[in-house]
Amino acid sequence: MSLSMAHLNYGYDASSRKMLDEIKAAAKRCLKDVGFTLEASSITVTFFKNGRSIRFHLASPQHLTVTVPDSLLECAYKITRQLVGAKLLRPIAEKGPAQTRDKSFRPAREVLAAHLADPEFAEHILVLPEALEGAETCEFEHDGTLDRYLKGLVAFAKLKADPENLAKTDTHLAAVAGLGHFGFDLGERAKRDFAEDYSAIYKGETRLFPLHVTLGRGLNPRTCMSIYFDWDPEARRLILARFGRHGRGA
Repeated sequence: MSLSMAHLNYGYDASSRKMLDEIKAAAKRCLKDVGFTLEASSITVTFFKNGRSIRFHLASPQHLTVTVPDSLLECAYKITRQLVGAKLLRPIAEKGPAQTRDKSFRPAREVLAAHLADPEFAEHILVLPEALEGAETCEFEHDGTLDRYLKGLVAFAKLKADPENLAKTDTHLAAVAGLGHFGFDLGERAKRDFAEDYSAIYKGETRLFPLHVTLGRGLNPRTCMSIYFDWDPEARRLILARFGRHGRGA
């Protein structure tokens, strides 16, 4: 039985030798019980336990492809996230195995509208016009995931409003609320070069909203989106500011 494979694509600017060395070093830091096969334009990371491997191929100058079985996809991301964070790689596109959908999906704007009509959601979350505008053009197709995350945001807001949680971190409360892929701040490059992707007008001022959750992965807006928000301690509500395409520079 053949393995279902994913193909990830990244850009890079370093020399071929440096890029391969950096990939090997990153793999050593985050993976155990693996071996390496180094060739002129590729490096293969093989797991001793099952013989499965991740292949990093310098397909052309400035273009790296990663071929990985679905079962090892998260391992591949552990390596590439380090390299993206070190600004050695930049995502171009991430293509997973072809999938067919056997049902239609509710557009993101309809999922959000249904929650806005819920009195409990409206009690704990304020959605700004910028977020509503983003919802109109949001292409995210996984309506069930979005529905679950919007419920999680209500749970997070209720936890934030509880005085007993005053000393607890947002990361801890997000975990309790079931919000995976939660971030408590934005990267320096995102704030410096792409602040408009994370800003909205609130109480008459344009400001950044650093708290965020990312749904899905990759750069395809049909399979990945982000929600940016912050907590207003005076209103004791979560302020949802941006909704839709993942911000640049993250």
